[in-house]
Amino acid sequence: MIRYVKHAFINRDKYDQCIKLDRSELMYGMSWYLDTVCENWDALVLNDYDAVWPLPVRSKMGVTYFYRPFGVQQLGVFSRREVTQSLLDDFVKALVKNCRYADVFLNDTQPWTSQIPKCEWTSNSNYVLDINTSYEELYEGYSTNLKRNIRKAQKNNWQLFEHDDPTCLTSLFKDDRQDELKLPQPFYKTVERLMFTCLHRSCGHIWTLYGQGNQLEAGIFVTEFGNRLTLLFTGNSEAGRQHQAMAWLINEFIILHSSKGKRLDFEGSNNAGLARFYKSFGSELYPYQNLKYNGLPVFLKWLK
Repeated sequence: MIRYVKHAFINRDKYDQCIKLDRSELMYGMSWYLDTVCENWDALVLNDYDAVWPLPVRSKMGVTYFYRPFGVQQLGVFSRREVTQSLLDDFVKALVKNCRYADVFLNDTQPWTSQIPKCEWTSNSNYVLDINTSYEELYEGYSTNLKRNIRKAQKNNWQLFEHDDPTCLTSLFKDDRQDELKLPQPFYKTVERLMFTCLHRSCGHIWTLYGQGNQLEAGIFVTEFGNRLTLLFTGNSEAGRQHQAMAWLINEFIILHSSKGKRLDFEGSNNAGLARFYKSFGSELYPYQNLKYNGLPVFLKWLK
């Protein structure tokens, strides 16, 4: 039986154990992670935590709705066993019974094809690279253009730091992209809080690259959960782009972590330029789905 469990009544030990046993190895579902990125979340729970679906939840004008918070790419159903289409259908039906609106994202292990009233889905792109092989073999899988850019980048006299402050990375990103993206301030606060939390739990890596004049040119923040390394957040400067700093930095990270049973999740992207960059490392496409449910009456359609 699937039941809706409010946050305060979730057995966190059993819940987290279910997340850890799921084959996706997605850190997003861990209770501490969700506590960091959203104010409230509940869960759909099958039997004695045999499977769970964490649901970040908000309420507006008395209407409960599920959403995706900053810092989370995929959630969906986490299970000790394979998630069948039938089980996923049951979870989706339970979801729509407990809200009037939902805009949520399943994970890449569970493509959903069923038709349920007032539900629609779209596909999103994510790229993952298996780095459990020698760096030499991985390098052979790089695109010709990426190899050329890395060779060009090696001519720069950079300094690489592995223990910088996360605020350096968010400041770099903000200086470079804020005018274009116009992200709200809570986005940066959430990302910084998440990076500090991961570092405190020893499951995050921050690498920053400084060029001439001690100027920060690029940085990455990577989480580690099981055998999944996730490129959670990146920052680049104009000088960094000109010097191919990001290509060099990710390549160095791959060198260090190759042949260790890991896979590198680039965490995107639907953006054609970023997708092309991630694919240039030889990564494979792992699509995941966005599920939208709208059970609102006509006069409340503005909620979405």
